[in-house]
Amino acid sequence: MRKPGLWEVAVRAEGESLLRQQKVQQCTDARTDAMMLMVVVPGQEDCHESRIRKHQGRYDIHTVCYVHDNRVEAHVQLSGNFSTAYEGRFDVKYSQPVRHNPGPTRFEGRWLGACTAGMQPGDMVLPNGATVRVTDKRGQHKGHEGHSH
Repeated sequence: MRKPGLWEVAVRAEGESLLRQQKVQQCTDARTDAMMLMVVVPGQEDCHESRIRKHQGRYDIHTVCYVHDNRVEAHVQLSGNFSTAYEGRFDVKYSQPVRHNPGPTRFEGRWLGACTAGMQPGDMVLPNGATVRVTDKRGQHKGHEGHSH
């Protein structure tokens, strides 16, 4: 589990330039961290299987989830101290073709401190500035001023 607070997570396709990475900010606590940690991995909405194994200081996570009728199998590797920083990679395989699968993807997280005013655990700020309540099953989105979309 990551240290509670505000995390910045940078995501980029393996082999891509750092200039092409996307950054999100996540506000976490003990209750929301597991969901928030995996939100950068595509297709983690309806999971039926999840295995976590620690091996040589690294975590290997395997999930089987479904997006509609498409089976999504993800393999995630994580390492770090999880109080100030962590890094990893994931690869996702789909049973049916999808429009965009970036292939192996790298990510890095760094702890920024306490969550900013107005953020609650489970909130994620997207690269465009919009805030998403990841833990809200309805997927409610808030814009820059906090209004709902």
